[in-house]
This record gives sequence, structure tokens and C-alpha cells, in this order.
Amino acid sequence: MIDKGARTLSGFGTALLWAGVAVSVSEIWAGSLLQDAGLFAGLLIIVIGHLFGGLVLSASGTMGTRYGIMSMQSTRMVLGNRGSIIPSLLNVFQLVGWATIMLALSGSIGASVGHRLGAPFNSKAFWILLIGAGTLAWSFLVGSSKLQWVHTVVIIGLVLISALMTWIALNPHYYTMKPAAADSFSFTRGMRLMDLVIVMPISWVPLISDYSRLAKSERGGFWGSFLGYGIVSCWMYGIGLVISLATGTEDPAANILRLMGTLGLTIPAVVLVFASTMTSDFPDIYSSACSLFNINSKIKPAWTMWGTGILTIILALFFDLSRFETFLNVVGAFFIPLFAILLTDYFLIRKQDLTGLDFAVGSGMNFSGGFRIKGLLVWGIGTLVYFLARAVDCPLGASITAFLVSSVIYLLLEKRT
Repeated sequence: MIDKGARTLSGFGTALLWAGVAVSVSEIWAGSLLQDAGLFAGLLIIVIGHLFGGLVLSASGTMGTRYGIMSMQSTRMVLGNRGSIIPSLLNVFQLVGWATIMLALSGSIGASVGHRLGAPFNSKAFWILLIGAGTLAWSFLVGSSKLQWVHTVVIIGLVLISALMTWIALNPHYYTMKPAAADSFSFTRGMRLMDLVIVMPISWVPLISDYSRLAKSERGGFWGSFLGYGIVSCWMYGIGLVISLATGTEDPAANILRLMGTLGLTIPAVVLVFASTMTSDFPDIYSSACSLFNINSKIKPAWTMWGTGILTIILALFFDLSRFETFLNVVGAFFIPLFAILLTDYFLIRKQDLTGLDFAVGSGMNFSGGFRIKGLLVWGIGTLVYFLARAVDCPLGASITAFLVSSVIYLLLEKRT
């Protein structure tokens, strides 16, 4: 729990934090996964996917603002004190995975852009070590007043560089859109691609309350995260989609940043790679400490942050980026059903009233032996539904299907008891 007097994030500050998370080469890269949809359908998928995923993200964060609890602590309501250890461990794995992917991707792009500057800037390992060290240092400043003004300056700088990057991407002198493919594009295929959009904001749901609990107001926390992340993430996806459609590349971020280098914009390109990865990666390191603290309060956050930071640097040196899409689907399969259950419990069953609940010892919560079997069972069913929906090309897509099935089953079981 965190006292209201210690909360320092305004609505604007919250928006800047999440905008910084969204300005990421990984989000540009993810936009390339939608090129089968074409421009119009692709942009529509991006917007709708972010509306759904963004609402889940920001709604989940309201618990942190109102009650000052961390994201993984909130899962104790539906899984039990000991049951919440399972998503906490999964969250640590996905946070390490995300930090590793972004470091590995940024290392490759940094080396590609920096080849014009020579050694050591043309080395992938150099960029991974540099960005990894910067991210780790940034993580220790979360919640500090010293971070806020620096963070504001960095995010404004990133937005300006992103605007320059967008101008280049839309300039027909550099990129010319190719005619749309003649093949028909089905609704089912569109929903399958939307899963790859929805999962991006959903991947931040297991840690949003770690930051929304620092917000001064519930309204500012909700709209700051919804608009700050949603708008900028759509923007990054859109850039990736446009460049991929124009060039056929599967790595649009590297493509446009290399082009910026040839146009004499090497320094802005390098700044974007370094700063965007740092502002996107530090929540992973900080929140891994929060998740492990939920498992055992004796685990010192500083040790966890050091361990996570160093581990991601080592893993990034060897990670195979071709596994990116598989990683996204695994994240969606586990966390979409979980937070469908949690939001159903919080908004529809408890009516946003957690009075009398003690998240430290579990008093006021209905579970036995530290586990809430009902919640664990529905979570398992929802995860299975996600994988099955992907396998059979469910018309609604895996994300929305798993969310609805998990929510309805949990609600029905609660009404019967």
C-alpha cells in the first residue's frame, strides 16, 4: 500500500510515462505483422485493438490508484494469497522476456544505424550493454521527483524525433505505397491479426497498478494511461505498417532509422534507439521487483532490479528475434483471461468496493489454504480457450473470445455461491 501523500503523478505526468513506454522500436516492429491487412484495414485493426486493450489496461489501473495496491497484489482477490504467486512468477518471466526482446532489437538496430560512425557504435553488443545499463539506472529513480522533469524532457524529445520519423515515412520521395494485394482479406483473418495488437497494451496490465498507485487522482491515472499509451502506441504501429507495406520489410524500425542515417540524421536516430528503449524497458525491471515482493516481502527490490537488469543484458546478446510473435501469443493466453476475471470481480461483483480487504494477510477474502480454486479453474479454462481459438481461427479472435468466456464463467460461478 502507498499513502496518498506520497503520490506524485499528475494526469499529464501519467500520460507522459505511458507515452514513453509506447515510443518503442518493438511497437514499430509489431506493426509489420499486420501488413497482410493492407493500409485501411490495418489501421482499423490497430485502432480497435488499442481501444479494447487500452480499456482493459486503464481499468485495471484504477484499483492501484484507489487502493494503493500493486498489480500482482490485486490478483489475490481472485486467486488467493498463495495463488497469486503463479501470475507473479509468470509476470517476472514476461517482463524479463520483454526487456530482453527490446534490448536485442535495439542492439541490432543501433548497430545498423551506427555503422556510419564506426566502432564501437557498429557493434550490437555495445548497444545492448549501453542501453541495458541506462535502463537499470533509470529504474532506480521511479517515483523520484528527480526523474519527473528529466523524464518529461526525454519524452518530449522522443515525440519530436518520432514526428520527424513519421514525416519521412509518409514522404513519397522516400517511401511509395505499393498497390494492395488482390487476395481477399477475411474478417476472421483480421481478428487473428487484432490479437497481435490487443496483446501489446494487455502485456502492460500486470504492472500498471505499480505506477497508477503513484497517481494523484483516479481520473488522471485512467485517462493519462489510456490516452498516453493508446495514442502513441497506435502511432508506432502505424509507422511500422506503412513502412512494411511500402518496402515489404519485416523490420521497419531498422529500415527507417537506417534511412535517417543516410539523410544525415544519425544522431536523432541513435537517440531514438537509446532513449525509447530505456523509457520502455525500465518498467519491466522495476515491476519485476514488485512481482517478486508480492511473492515474498523479504525479497529486497534493489537485489531483484539488479538481477533482472543484468539477466536481460545477458539474454539479449543471444536472443532469437524470430520468436517475437510466439511470445506475444503466450503473453495474451495467460494474462487476458486472468484480468478478465479480475475486472469482472472488481467492477461487477464487488462494485469497486474493497473495504475490509487486507492484501497483506488476506483477511476479508474468500479462499482456502491460500488458494481460490474457483479463480484458478476459470483462469485455466480461459487460457485453454485462447489457445483453442487461435488454433481454429475463431471469428472473434482469441483475445476477445478468451476474455468474454472467462468473464462469463466466473460471473456465473460467483452468482451460484
